[in-house]
This record gives sequence, structure tokens and C-alpha cells, in this order.
Amino acid sequence: MLKNLGNNIAKLRRSADITQEQLAEQLNVSVSAISQWENGKTLPDISAIPVLCHVFNVSSDELLGIDHEKDEEEIKRISDEAHLLMSRAHKVKAEKVLLEGLKRFPNSYELMEALMFLYYNLSVDNDTEEEKKKQEKYLRKCMEYGQKILEGCKDEQTRASANQILCYSYRDLGENEKAIEIAQRMPPMAVCKESLLASVQKDRVRYESKQYEFFMLLQSLCVLLDTLNMRFDDGTYAYNAMEEAALAQKIIDILDILFEEKDFGFFHEVLMRAHVHIARILGRHVKDKEKTMMHLEAAADHAEAFLQHDEEKEHVSLVLRGDVYGSFMTSDENNATARLLEEMKLDRFDFIREDKEFKDLTERLKKTAGLWE
Repeated sequence: MLKNLGNNIAKLRRSADITQEQLAEQLNVSVSAISQWENGKTLPDISAIPVLCHVFNVSSDELLGIDHEKDEEEIKRISDEAHLLMSRAHKVKAEKVLLEGLKRFPNSYELMEALMFLYYNLSVDNDTEEEKKKQEKYLRKCMEYGQKILEGCKDEQTRASANQILCYSYRDLGENEKAIEIAQRMPPMAVCKESLLASVQKDRVRYESKQYEFFMLLQSLCVLLDTLNMRFDDGTYAYNAMEEAALAQKIIDILDILFEEKDFGFFHEVLMRAHVHIARILGRHVKDKEKTMMHLEAAADHAEAFLQHDEEKEHVSLVLRGDVYGSFMTSDENNATARLLEEMKLDRFDFIREDKEFKDLTERLKKTAGLWE
């Protein structure tokens, strides 16, 4: 700051064709003081800032070298870099980028929001006592940044995102009353951004907004079907194992109907998980070799297709026709085929492990399995 302010004073003084002696006289300071400011050795007294702005006819931001537009561009660059790293599960690198960015821009709510998202994703594994301690540490960090956002940020979307992660964080820490309190303050689904934009936009933009609303609703529907079988307090479940498999099959059936041209895009990953889910249940409860292998091979097809995901490719199926596949985010460093290989190591598949079809599928997946780039 010393160097930047000194350089700015010298530059503005020369542009105004004012000597150090003349500036010293106007500010009622010594020529030596002006020289020390311009050389970055000392700072002017805060009371001199308004006078300097008046003399040079500039704003305080310009005098101090604050370029808000440039700062916003840099914050966006940092946020985009971190988002790209997080989208392929490079969480440690993303944390470093965001923390360094927050040191430079300590009041950036955009970077705080990104850190909340990152720390929440770092808190998901809690099988061991050590992991549970880490989970609580990360969730507390989520809350710290969330409170800062709610206390000072005026942007409604950023506040809503902070409230969402705070709600999940309180839930995961067992503080359900606080989680419920936040959830009840949030607007209902009918008045969300996607729904409103699809209602008020004009012409082609409105059509594209409706497509995006449909995409978001379809994604939510798949998540709901995937998580609908919940465990109650008495230890029982809403659905038995075969009913749970039927729910996963409904995801497959719905997507097959909607994407008649098989241009699943992002939903290849959803379909992979649905087929794996069914294969797990069949392997554990039915031991049906043919059907289990059928779903594992279908999962492999979708996993391999997902590795070829092209963000710029356009859908050709009726409902999303013309809409691009878009980007995706994953919380696992392993790519889709590597995750499927890990699933196939489960003991529930031991009854087919020595079969030729299973071994061939394993070797096939090894060719593309690895980390996300």
C-alpha cells in the first residue's frame, strides 16, 4: 500500500503539473514529507487524503489505487479457478486458491461462499472418530463464513446459498432445531429463480429458461427417487430392498422416455448410479447372475459415456432440444469408471467374480479408470 499510494501521488502530481514544493505548501507539510510519501517510506496522515483528492480532482479510490472493477474481475478469476478444481474433486488445491484469494480480498462474500461449499464437501466422510472430528471442524468453518455472509452481504442469491449450507451443517451436527428454523425462512419451490424467469422472460429466452427449469426439476426428481427410501427412528425402512431397486429402475425408465435419442449428457452419471444401485441389491438379495451383470454392464456403458462429456454438445431429444450439456461437478477424485471398479470390489459380487463376463468387464474398465483431470 505504501508503494502504490506513493506512486499514485507522484503520478497525479506530475499529471497536474505541480511541484513537490507547491504540493507541500498546499498541504502545509514539508517537502521532505512529500518526498517520503512518493518514495513509499511513509504514508500521509489520513486527514490529508481528502485534500489530496481535492487537489488532484480524483476520488479516494483512484488516489489509493483501488480499482473495484479490476478487483471484481480478479475475484471472479480466483472463484472460477477454484470452481474448476472443485468440479474434479481437487479440494486441497481449491482451498489453497480460495484462502489466498481471501487474504487479498478479505471482504469478498463470493470467495466466502465458495469456501462454505468446499468445507461442506470436505465434511461428508465421518465413518471413524478422526473423520468425525474433521467433519465438525469443517462444518464449524462453514458456519463461520455463513454468519459473516448473513451479517454483511446484501446479495440475495449469496445469502440463500449461505443459508442452504448452514441448514445442512446444523443438521449434520445434530442441531436440527436450528436447521429447521433456517429451512422455514426460505421461500417455497414455486417462487424460485428458475420458475420465475421461465414465467417472465420473452420469446426464445423464455423457452430456454423453461428448458433450464425442466432440467433442474428433472435433476431434483432423480435425487428424490434415489434417496426416497429413508430409515425411520424405529430402524425400519420406507421400502424393502426390491422396492428400492424398483425406485432406481423408475429413474432409468423416466430418463429413457425423456431422452429418446439417448443424448443423456449429464444424466449418464445419474444412470450409472441407478444401474449400480440395482446391481448392488440384486447381488446381495437375489444372486441373479444374468440380471446383475446386465446392470453392471449398463453402468459401465454410462460411466464410459460420461467420461466423454462434452459441455458444448447440444441435446437433440425433444424436451431439451438445442440445450447444451453444460458443466458438471463431482465430489470424488476418481473418475466414473474408477468409481464403478471400486463398487465391483464389494463382497456382494463375489458370486460372479470368477465369471468370464465379470472379469472381462473389470479389464475393460481398467483401460479408462483413474483420477479426473
